[in-house]
Amino acid sequence: MKSNRFSQEEYSRLLDTHNSRLLGLSQSECEQILIGAGANREQAKNGAYVYLYHGANITSSRRGSRGLYDRILNNFNAKTKAPMDCIRHLEKLGFGYRQAQTAVYNYRKRNGLIGQYR
Repeated sequence: MKSNRFSQEEYSRLLDTHNSRLLGLSQSECEQILIGAGANREQAKNGAYVYLYHGANITSSRRGSRGLYDRILNNFNAKTKAPMDCIRHLEKLGFGYRQAQTAVYNYRKRNGLIGQYR
């Protein structure tokens, strides 16, 4: 079975075409729309999740360097916060979800915080 590769923007366009947010569709309903368009189960799951929970923050309006992320996360006291709180903080500052997720992961890895629960 061949699966198509889509960008998150394409997933969002497909789901917007079906008025998914306006109709209040669930994640599984959004996944079924994406599967119907040719995405495999895992692609559909990830695409629907990002669409529903990070909709406006799919693409970034900012770019950052390692130094910038470190300054922002240090000022946010990220070493004592949950990773998702750090990601949301970066999103509020204009960084995209995947960009923020990668920045937080790399920050936590550099600071020896991976695997620690707070």
